[in-house]
Amino acid sequence: MKKWVGTILAVVIGLVMVMVDVRPVRAASDTNDPYIENQIHLSQIQAIKAWDVVRSNTNITIAVLDTGADYNHPDLKGNLLPGINLVNPSRSAQDDNGHGTEVIGVLAAEGNNKIGVSGVLWKAKILPIKVLDKNAVADLDLVAKGIHAALDRGAKIILMSVSSMSYSQALTNAVNRAEASGAILVAASGNEGDRVAYPAAYPTVIAVGGVRANNQPITESNSGPELNLMATGLNVYTTKLGGRYGTFSGTSAAAPQVAGAAALVLARHPNLKPIDVRQLLYQTAQDLGVPGWDKSTGYGLLNVHKAVTTPMSMDFLEPNNQRSRAKAFPIESQIRGNLGPNDTVDWFKMDIPYDGKVTFHATVSVGSASPMVATFYSDNRTPVTHYIGNGDTLTVPAKQGQMMIRLMRNGGVSGFTYVLTSRYSINPDRYEPNDSMATARPLVGNQISVVGNFHEEGDQDWFSYYVREYGMMNVTVTPDTKRMDIVLNIGKQDGREMRWDPSYDNGDRDDPTERAEKEVSPGKYFIRVSEYEQNAVNAEYTLDLYYTPVKKDPNEPNDTYQQASPLAGGNLMTGTFPTATDTDWFQFTVNRESYVSIRAPFVPVKSGMRLALFSGNNFNYPLAMTNSVAERADQGREVLGIRLQPGKYYIRLNSSVSFKYDLYRLTVNQQELIAGYRDISTHWARTEIARLSSKGVVKGFDDATFKPDQPVTRAQFATMLIQAMKASRMPVGSYSGNTSFLDLPKSHWAYNNLGLAYQLGIVKGYPNNQMKPDQAISRAEMAAMVARAHNVPLYSRSISSYRDVSTEHWASPAIEALTSREWLRGYGSLFKPTGNATRAEVIVVIAKSYKL
Repeated sequence: MKKWVGTILAVVIGLVMVMVDVRPVRAASDTNDPYIENQIHLSQIQAIKAWDVVRSNTNITIAVLDTGADYNHPDLKGNLLPGINLVNPSRSAQDDNGHGTEVIGVLAAEGNNKIGVSGVLWKAKILPIKVLDKNAVADLDLVAKGIHAALDRGAKIILMSVSSMSYSQALTNAVNRAEASGAILVAASGNEGDRVAYPAAYPTVIAVGGVRANNQPITESNSGPELNLMATGLNVYTTKLGGRYGTFSGTSAAAPQVAGAAALVLARHPNLKPIDVRQLLYQTAQDLGVPGWDKSTGYGLLNVHKAVTTPMSMDFLEPNNQRSRAKAFPIESQIRGNLGPNDTVDWFKMDIPYDGKVTFHATVSVGSASPMVATFYSDNRTPVTHYIGNGDTLTVPAKQGQMMIRLMRNGGVSGFTYVLTSRYSINPDRYEPNDSMATARPLVGNQISVVGNFHEEGDQDWFSYYVREYGMMNVTVTPDTKRMDIVLNIGKQDGREMRWDPSYDNGDRDDPTERAEKEVSPGKYFIRVSEYEQNAVNAEYTLDLYYTPVKKDPNEPNDTYQQASPLAGGNLMTGTFPTATDTDWFQFTVNRESYVSIRAPFVPVKSGMRLALFSGNNFNYPLAMTNSVAERADQGREVLGIRLQPGKYYIRLNSSVSFKYDLYRLTVNQQELIAGYRDISTHWARTEIARLSSKGVVKGFDDATFKPDQPVTRAQFATMLIQAMKASRMPVGSYSGNTSFLDLPKSHWAYNNLGLAYQLGIVKGYPNNQMKPDQAISRAEMAAMVARAHNVPLYSRSISSYRDVSTEHWASPAIEALTSREWLRGYGSLFKPTGNATRAEVIVVIAKSYKL
């Protein structure tokens, strides 16, 4: 997958002119641009306040590398120079996408002209250079050509709201030329939510991230050691194609604000060098997050007013003359400082992401051979000391973690200024050398994970894997940054030939992982991992290999009922369906009436698996069947539950979706039925439940359960009482239907029984004409209803049989009456009157009170 530049475009290049507009201007509140109130970002970065000092710079050319510009926009055309179209050189730089117009509007929409909005710059000379096509996409080399074109036209600020995760030597050369030519480069950090993208990632490019109105970074804004500044990146109001206006978000919107600030700084101080402007912007930024520089917000939020009013410091990182006050020195950046008789030491700290090495290039303002001594302290390593002079380059080993750096003035040297530019390189991974088939590293095991990298240009990592039997091989390669564009190749050695699969190169910005899943046969396979552009990348990838041999079905052959495998109760049976035509049969025997529960604890597929249950006497019609075996297994539900009489039974399984690399699991459990129930065999009320069930007083549930410990509802209890009265040959009459309740429709299953119980005075209603048929009854209510059903004489007692039922309790008379008759019992000295009455407790009370 070729890496292209995506839109976050903006480039500003400025050319110093003779005239500098630093005259006092009218207050920002007097600006007559009608949409200025929508431009909240101008206040956030203190640009409006800066306009009281300087508002324009027409003395330099600012190049914007983007999709071009809308030359007909009334708020832009006064600030636009004839542009350059590198996408189609025969055409103008007219914007055919809109991104460039939005960027230029943030940078330099004409201010105080009674039209639309204002840029950070009111008046400017903007050179649009079209490097992005109508889809806002370009090759990196075209961006590099754009920088060269801008420099050829004398630009001194180059704004690039473009990004790419790939390194380019051509772009590197262009960036280096810009620095040598005295041009300031500003670029958006990128919107991938990853490491800072190119060209922003170069140390001499100001990398700009985006923040919200509350100064928190926007989610998509790239971060890392290359990040320098933040500016507003959400809902920035700006110019749009066709003379329109609207909001614009992303780091593309943030970068032009910094470019505009750089232009205003040059308007005040036209002789500043690029490093001076960069350092001044960093020096005056509003600190965000942890004190000082950090990888999430760089040096902080752009403050235009401070940038144009604050004297430049040659060493703004002071005080840092003690180890405890060391300042951050990011691994891909540039710092400047002073050392002299009164300030002999500067301390820095550098976070190292992986074992590697850091290269420093030094510029020192004195001509002494070695005016500065640098000592590097890495964890668990002996400190390394170097003597540094102007133009020196040194490389220092660096262990993952934090490296402390002490810079000292060499004795006898007067004061001087130094600039250090750092470059980091990762060490070769532990599997090197493995750059060819001959040096491929063997991988052993069914589950393997290795970590590798591309430590140098053209690096390839080769691995071998020997397969002993047919199976499935899954390979994933996941980079830890989107800067790495993985290409995965897998091939099999066939004698003296290699048979390669097509390259696995399907990763994208959102998901850079490469994945391969293939059936394999015995033999030797080679795996090659490479970077698409063959770049060295300071990052790591993780290669995970999973090999699954074809599972052998231990029960084959069992494709017919005559070959059915015996399935003992509770035992786990397994199998596969290597083809959609395969069928597995199992058999089991039921010795006593039982409830049979068939479950599938695991099924490798999501759907398509079918089960049918047959009696040994009839294979033409199943007793039960389901096509949802996989779905029920996934939900942890019973696949099939059924009451079965003694006999032999058969299960037929098949699947429309084949699988052979994992086994399904199947269990059959039998629960002997007592009185038709499977959950009362050891219950204390088993006898009463069985007896009253046989008399038709109570019924269980469809799944062959009685649920003896489940609470009883008013409807259920009324039904049990009416059925008990009928079983005792007591006259109950019939429900007249004269009384109606709002919550007891005729369609309710217990309508007649509840109505009859109410008519007989056994149950009572609630206020607002409600019966609450499905409400659970308490033990106190159970006692009261049984007493009413039997017309038991009730009277208050002077002494209670239970500690938790006072003689004043509303149900005390009924509880005491039934207790004295031994129809019910408590829990020792407690009755628990407010506790729910269970189905078992109710059955026992009914059995005793009706002598059933």
